[in-house]
Amino acid sequence: MTKILKMGMIGGGPGSMIGDIHRITATASGKAKLVCGAFSSTKEKSIEKGKELGLDENRIYESYSEMIKKEALLDEDKRIDFVTIVTPNFLHFEPAKLALEAGFHVICDKPLAFDYNEALQFEKVVEKAKGHFAMTYTYKGYPLLEKAKEIIDSGHLGDLRKVKVDYSQGWLSQLIEAEGHKQASWRTNPEKSGKGGTIADIGTHAFNLLESVSGLKVKSLMADVSILVPGRKIDDDTNVLLEMDNGAKGYLSSSQICTGEDQDLSVKIYGSKASLIWNHNQPNLITIKYPDFKEESIKGLDKELIEENEVNLPGHSSYFTEAFQRIYEGFFDTIQNTNNKTDFVKANIKDGVRDMLFIEKAIQSSNEKKWIKL
Repeated sequence: MTKILKMGMIGGGPGSMIGDIHRITATASGKAKLVCGAFSSTKEKSIEKGKELGLDENRIYESYSEMIKKEALLDEDKRIDFVTIVTPNFLHFEPAKLALEAGFHVICDKPLAFDYNEALQFEKVVEKAKGHFAMTYTYKGYPLLEKAKEIIDSGHLGDLRKVKVDYSQGWLSQLIEAEGHKQASWRTNPEKSGKGGTIADIGTHAFNLLESVSGLKVKSLMADVSILVPGRKIDDDTNVLLEMDNGAKGYLSSSQICTGEDQDLSVKIYGSKASLIWNHNQPNLITIKYPDFKEESIKGLDKELIEENEVNLPGHSSYFTEAFQRIYEGFFDTIQNTNNKTDFVKANIKDGVRDMLFIEKAIQSSNEKKWIKL
């Protein structure tokens, strides 16, 4: 009988939607159970969240360092098996490092780290660790995107010539951080977000998705990383020209100032025989287009993993929570050395480091106004 994995959470305190999504999707299948957490940098808020979740008060911790230290001292049948990190970017590396060095497995939100140099340090820690490390690039969990990769890998599109990814939101179209908006306040603060704002928050999703689905790697780029809302301290709009490793041309756009847009994410792959299109607004559908203008629609199965107690982000369908659960299922398979999931849903330290390199090089390209090799 496969044991139930014991989960500890760092971050995800009161008011954190993404923390609840992690908790529910990780435990939905019954393969894991939340047993402890350090949910906030504020003691009172951490206790509030822990009590809300019905945890033993002795396992509601004031800090991540206290949690990791005390959990490591418990008997193996009681202590956590893995740690979920859902903190702002500047608090990814240190708690992950402590958890990995203590022998725990770790799954972490993106982007990986505060900057590229920290990401390289992160990679060294993971390479030495006994525990497994994974990241939640959520859109890789969509079954139809996995199907899209299979279609592309089969050669059905022919030689790939052009690739495009666009991720547009509108929630930062106004200077809401000046009004104390919780999520905007840290995401637009370079001291907490790092060098990148929008390019880190959703640009990394777009970049990782484009490379994962197409199977191509970005060879060089020319970027325009901009601040378009007056008074903002960090980028809120990014447009990038791409040269892929097979010679194909590409384009990546990520923006959070597209007024009225909620979660408009699309991937388009153009080959010599056909093209493939996927849009987040219809996540269970792939469209294949041919030279004679005929189209083929491929529809996935209706979601069936999570039916009760769902938590959804605004602009995301129930397929989003299914995708999250598939990522956790893949993580659990890795921990328990089973092979029930494909590798597509699994993002690791190398994905995270590469995305941090993308941020670094795109900002450099924008500042120097020239093409930069990746």
